[in-house]
Amino acid sequence: MVADDGAPVRRWSLLLLCAVAVGAGPALADEVEVELVGFLAGLPEPGLRLPLETVVAAELEVPDEQGGRRLRFKVELTPRTEVRLRGARARNDQLVQLEGFLRQASLLVRTLGDVQLSEFTGRVSLPDRILALPVATDRMLTVFLDGSPNLPVPFVVTPRTEADLPNLHDGERVKLAVVRARRIAVGIEAAVGASAPRR
Repeated sequence: MVADDGAPVRRWSLLLLCAVAVGAGPALADEVEVELVGFLAGLPEPGLRLPLETVVAAELEVPDEQGGRRLRFKVELTPRTEVRLRGARARNDQLVQLEGFLRQASLLVRTLGDVQLSEFTGRVSLPDRILALPVATDRMLTVFLDGSPNLPVPFVVTPRTEADLPNLHDGERVKLAVVRARRIAVGIEAAVGASAPRR
């Protein structure tokens, strides 16, 4: 469930990476295995052909599921990186899942793949009553999921979140496509049989 933010190993890995990103704490172990979901950035070509013939340095922008600024990490893609993307190219601003080894503040990527998605439906809660889509920057969106009407669950809506609605209204019932075991919304659409939202 999205309400559960993953296994202890994943949470520990993210904490380690956060420490490196802000330059805090003592030196870490020589190598730490990690898994991250984020947006590629800094690729040398608009559409980088895969698999690679040489090492390529890039960045990964990880949305903060608590509502803060994105964390940025240096990553190294190599000819040995296993590619699990549907297409033959990687592009900037593409949402991906990376697995690899953290070495001196740089992530050596072992696998590069598409994210897996889960779907949820529920009613949005908006203090400002309305949210224009697409958003200009990452925004937190609170949703009361079907089956748990008294439990608010926060999701991250990004400029890359696809939506068939120009605006979201407080109380509107929607269907969300969300990265599995995360709270990053990939798509938003009106739920089937949704009643009129409060305005």
